[in-house]
Amino acid sequence: MRLEGNKKLLFVGERRAVALLFLGFFTTVFFISGIAQGGAWLACFLAMSAVYGVGFFGIASEWFWGRWFAQGLATSGMTMAVLGLITNGFNWSLAIWGIIHGLIYLPLLGGAMAKRYEGKPEWRERYNLDEQGVARIKRAVNGAASALPTVIFYALAPRQGQMATVGLLALVALGTFGLVRMRFWGVLALGGAAVWSGLSAMSFGCCGASSQIGALSLPLSTLGLLAAAMLAYAVAPFARPALRTLRSKKL
Repeated sequence: MRLEGNKKLLFVGERRAVALLFLGFFTTVFFISGIAQGGAWLACFLAMSAVYGVGFFGIASEWFWGRWFAQGLATSGMTMAVLGLITNGFNWSLAIWGIIHGLIYLPLLGGAMAKRYEGKPEWRERYNLDEQGVARIKRAVNGAASALPTVIFYALAPRQGQMATVGLLALVALGTFGLVRMRFWGVLALGGAAVWSGLSAMSFGCCGASSQIGALSLPLSTLGLLAAAMLAYAVAPFARPALRTLRSKKL
């Protein structure tokens, strides 16, 4: 706990512990569910466990991108809960799913928490980033993390008569890794994944395929388009700088 000049209690460490608690909860539950369920759901649940595990270690290790990544996962969970409640009607499991993700997102808000992660000057100096550059990376990492759970279910969840799109998931994972390593090829990978997801979603829309994820039943085309939108949001800030670079080189 820390007391600022305005006498406002920040509880930075305690809030961080709450976020870690629920990130660890999802990491464990998805891992155990994958082992117990086995079969067609094994790869999907283990991939979800790995993603939440990355979020857990990002917060626990205070990596500069950890807060962005964890909040992106939380945003994905809240989005899926709201979408499910709207399309499938009220369901307690969906409501609890959204609330728990809110308990990851909300404790990580605030300037004091930001200082503990992206506010550290070392990484900015290492990569020579100004405030505008930091804002672009923040949006990209947050958007990629938001898209990852949706892409996992879209790519790996069992569905009748349709092939899993493992390559799409691999491309998103590679792009996210490239982003946190400050590599422009990470942006290109995510942009390619956005196009891939959108095009494949349109093909699923033609055949009317759907997937059941717990209490949430959604057409595969909806999942794919949602993933494409999140990925496009992640890479959009880099479009103008990339065009300026290309024009300056007269390519």
